[in-house]
Amino acid sequence: MNNSTRQIVFIDGVGGKRYMRGTFVRYFERRGYNVLCFDYKVSSQSLDEIKKNLSEFLSAVGGQGEYHAVGYSFGGVLLRSLNEQLEPHLRPRRAVLLASPLRAMRLARRLRHWKIYQILTGECGQFAADEDRMSKVPMLSIPCAHVYGTWPWLGAFCFFFGFDLPHDGMVAADEAIPSSQAQAIPVPASHAFIPSNFHALSAIDQWLSRTV
Repeated sequence: MNNSTRQIVFIDGVGGKRYMRGTFVRYFERRGYNVLCFDYKVSSQSLDEIKKNLSEFLSAVGGQGEYHAVGYSFGGVLLRSLNEQLEPHLRPRRAVLLASPLRAMRLARRLRHWKIYQILTGECGQFAADEDRMSKVPMLSIPCAHVYGTWPWLGAFCFFFGFDLPHDGMVAADEAIPSSQAQAIPVPASHAFIPSNFHALSAIDQWLSRTV
């Protein structure tokens, strides 16, 4: 039986837009959820501005009642970076970090000085490449599942690092899993398409539907 929380906030990754999340929205709306998407413009917004806007967004949603949060890719970093700053009653009930790095990304470190990478990812991309800054982002204190991809063929990761370790084309599995004790769910999906992957959506649904 599903719990009573019927709102989901989807916090997108760098470059993601709400019009791209139709499959995700439709999947959960069919299951009775109201889905609200948060995106941002890395080309014109600072990281502090993005975090401020997200904090206000989550506070407004939380003010209307309980909700769950799904942080996709860098969206999960944003959620972790400000969750403790929210009033306890405004925090998500449950969370999913979807293909979201928990430490500095190998790929980001490799590309951080490339001009095209800097243009496309802005300050967020530099943050994701910084070992010190990423290590200081706290883990969530609310129930959280880590859903990560294992389909490596679409993305730049294999071009630079090959197939010596499992990855989704952008984020390595060991960058998305905090520990062997965590609720970690691998799915056969590449990074760019995991928000619309059926296995990922089903895993998210099952986690959010838990009553304990």
